[in-house]
Amino acid sequence: MWQLIRLPQELGGEANDVSAFRVYSNICLHLWCLWKYYPDEGRKRGECPCHASTYDPMTGLATGGPASLQAPPSNVLPKPDLEADSQGYLYITPPKFDTASNGIVGYGRFVKI
Repeated sequence: MWQLIRLPQELGGEANDVSAFRVYSNICLHLWCLWKYYPDEGRKRGECPCHASTYDPMTGLATGGPASLQAPPSNVLPKPDLEADSQGYLYITPPKFDTASNGIVGYGRFVKI
């Protein structure tokens, strides 16, 4: 499962290109519950309802809860790369599922932050 999100305006979501979007694995890295993105409600983050792990919408990095205490790469959500065509349609590029590239669902990825 994957979650496509549009970033909030203050994080670049007003852009009319691929930079305004992110796709992350919907599987929480702590115990594999499904997290939800809250773009409004004053939260502006992903939250797991099971154990309260939170995720940064810009990077997929766990910022709170038990997932944030895990060592890399198990603290950053897997993320396929997006690109847009000339008409503005978004596409996921063929992913490379390893920790150094797009990550492994349920395990994570390394990221330079």
